[in-house]
Amino acid sequence: MRRLLRTRPTPLAEAATRRGRLSGRWLAALLVTGVLALLVPGVSFATASQPRPATATVATATAATADVAVGCRGVTPAVFPAAGFITNPSRSQAGHLWWRPSTGGICIGTVIEWVQYNVTATKAWRVIVYSAQHPNGQVVAQRTFTLSPGWYWWSFGVHQVFSRLSAVCITADDSFGAPCLHFGT
Repeated sequence: MRRLLRTRPTPLAEAATRRGRLSGRWLAALLVTGVLALLVPGVSFATASQPRPATATVATATAATADVAVGCRGVTPAVFPAAGFITNPSRSQAGHLWWRPSTGGICIGTVIEWVQYNVTATKAWRVIVYSAQHPNGQVVAQRTFTLSPGWYWWSFGVHQVFSRLSAVCITADDSFGAPCLHFGT
């Protein structure tokens, strides 16, 4: 019996596996994974377009600009108390942040928030800062999620200096509560 030559083109995925090369689908997946791997240290890129607080004085603005230029990264960890659905799976915390004293105020670096969803819902997660300039609070980072039941966390890159900071709070819509860290100034 004589074998006939194949008359139709070989699909790209089939040909790639036979030649020891990756298919286009795998290359695309690797490319996306590679790009995401580069962004992981800056997960907070999604909040970079959020409005920045107005500063009251030129001296404060200069100090804030100087700290942002060098990174304004907190070095001291602080834990938000668990409250309602703002909690991690072990219910030991609602999230945490890194802060440090800085020229002109307190530098708030990265803020991590945990939220438990019992049903699929859309909630706006927020980081709210209370200071002398904003005694009623100012949203400095926000992200809206529609998620299924489970526990989730998000990293907000605040990286700002706040003069006369009194508290930092996190929330996922007011129905969930708003645990706060008080700085006592």
